Amino acid sequence: VIPNERGRVMAEGKQLAGHYVAGWIKRGPTGVIGTNKKDAQDTVDALLEDHGEGNLPEVAGATPTALPDLLAERGTEYVTYPGWTAINAAEKAHGEPLGRPRVKFVSIDEMLEVARHAGSAAP
Repeated sequence: VIPNERGRVMAEGKQLAGHYVAGWIKRGPTGVIGTNKKDAQDTVDALLEDHGEGNLPEVAGATPTALPDLLAERGTEYVTYPGWTAINAAEKAHGEPLGRPRVKFVSIDEMLEVARHAGSAAP
């Protein structure tokens, strides 16, 4: 477990600006999916508070396109938020005729194809 307060990493009683944890590294190997979701939300809330208060460090070279540019340079395909919403909608649609809230994809290729079809997977 990494010492933290609400997901903010602490060292010698002080917050390490811009460093956050969630899940087992935050609290130890306990809990279920619901625990992880609440735990992650608490960490994100702390990060957003820090952002709103201007307490996040500046990062050299950080731009809105830095991560997509790096992924493109590495040839890594990724899914954007609109792609995720397309995947989410497809899973719900597959579950509906079965009376289930959703049927999860079991193939990454199938998920990426749904995102690509929505125009929201980046090669």
